[in-house]
Amino acid sequence: MSDTGFAALDIGLAFGLVLALAVWQLIRVKRSIRRDRESADRTSADL
Repeated sequence: MSDTGFAALDIGLAFGLVLALAVWQLIRVKRSIRRDRESADRTSADL
């Protein structure tokens, strides 16, 4: 593999990892928000 090809692969893997982590965090935040809203709805319905 040429140096340019290896560099492109290396950078692509790094960006892919960062993108995967960002998507994972986004999913976690959305689930957390949904869970908090459902919890708030349950407590307001109990009143």
